[in-house]
Amino acid sequence: MAALIETELKVGSPAELAERYYPNGRLGGLSVEGRAPGVLGQLVLVKVEVERPARQFVVRGQLAWARHKASLNQPMGFGVDFVPEDDATRVRLLAFARQEVSSDAVRVERRQQVELKVKLVHEGEQRKEMVADLSAGGAFVRSWNPLPVGAKVQLSLRLPLSLLPLELKGLVAWVKLAGDSSGMGVEFERDEGARAKIEKLLHRLSK
Repeated sequence: MAALIETELKVGSPAELAERYYPNGRLGGLSVEGRAPGVLGQLVLVKVEVERPARQFVVRGQLAWARHKASLNQPMGFGVDFVPEDDATRVRLLAFARQEVSSDAVRVERRQQVELKVKLVHEGEQRKEMVADLSAGGAFVRSWNPLPVGAKVQLSLRLPLSLLPLELKGLVAWVKLAGDSSGMGVEFERDEGARAKIEKLLHRLSK
């Protein structure tokens, strides 16, 4: 199995980040200036830093192409294709780059890919879904039928090794419609007690 390598992409604004996106391939990818950090096909962890507003993303991808020499119109660079395993990060990154969500909806926070059962309540109706991406400020909830942006929701998370579920309130900040990867990004209401519990859970899961 190919080793995971790291690289960086620094841009000044969401618009500059959007210009780095290319639609080729299954999910598209990001173009990065400089020498390719590995061989084509190798897995890459890209640390994306946006200066204004200050945001950071860490997205998993795969080296797809490399331009070894600069030309008059094109600098030396390489392309990193997005991969399905980290689709939630791809969706958040592109929503931010295209300014489809407010800057506050995408914070610099530790995120963890998870598989947690959740009971979601909206306007008195309950449904059972799965949380695939979790941070102290929000979550990506997989759903065949995501709620509209702005919908208020209550989540009841079934945490590992915990007798009681974690109750959270929030609203839908963005929506993704893409077959098996469909879902919604939920931004949590500020609750320091719940936030501390999530941080403790993320720390445990990271080990």
